Amino acid sequence: MAKVGWMVVSRIWCRRLSEEVELLEQRAYLDDPLPDVGRPYKVLARKCSAGLECNLNGFSCRWAYTNPNADPLAASA
Repeated sequence: MAKVGWMVVSRIWCRRLSEEVELLEQRAYLDDPLPDVGRPYKVLARKCSAGLECNLNGFSCRWAYTNPNADPLAASA
């Protein structure tokens, strides 16, 4: 069975919230990694640590799952 967990991939300044947020990936790791390959993984989902707060404030954003075409963090990256 694969191990699944959320991993912080970067921290970035969000102008909408005026605070630093974390961008996360949900990763599934293989149980038995291949020799000399490390720990391969598959990305299952991506999200922002402030997604719920943005949803409650009515901010549309791909990281909050409300608008796949709006990425306010892309210009900051």
